[in-house]
Amino acid sequence: MFGVTKFGDNIEDEWFIVYVIKQITKEFPELVARIEDNDGEFLLIEAADFLPKWLDPENSTNRVFFCHGELCIIPAPRKSGAESWLPTTPPTIPQALNIITAHSEKILASESIRAAVNRRIRGSHSLNVYMHNWCNKGLCQTGGVDTGCLLHLIPSTEPMNWA
Repeated sequence: MFGVTKFGDNIEDEWFIVYVIKQITKEFPELVARIEDNDGEFLLIEAADFLPKWLDPENSTNRVFFCHGELCIIPAPRKSGAESWLPTTPPTIPQALNIITAHSEKILASESIRAAVNRRIRGSHSLNVYMHNWCNKGLCQTGGVDTGCLLHLIPSTEPMNWA
């Protein structure tokens, strides 16, 4: 499934979407979600102070997901050939789903990264309830910034060979 939202200048709406997607993947563990906006992997921007040195905008594509309600990052191998299941280049969506299915416990983002994102989600969730009340009364308008979300169904049986 795929969705796009225009949230305009209200960045809190974007973080409310993150909250909803996180909760959906927690409630439905067979779903994995990837969220990006015009800036790309904006979840990583929130946790920039805690990211591993190897992770940058050029290699982060298809590496950041919500799975079981937790933020996951598919790492790059530390040494060439050290862990054969890790892609040296950004994975394709099918490769990422295979990795998430087979190695979900190994791709959980660090506690500091998850805490940074969760702090932002918690702060936006309460403000968002207030803002939506305003918008429902016609007191605010939104413009043109896009947030895209892609939900993937991961196999519940043996991992599939997507190659």
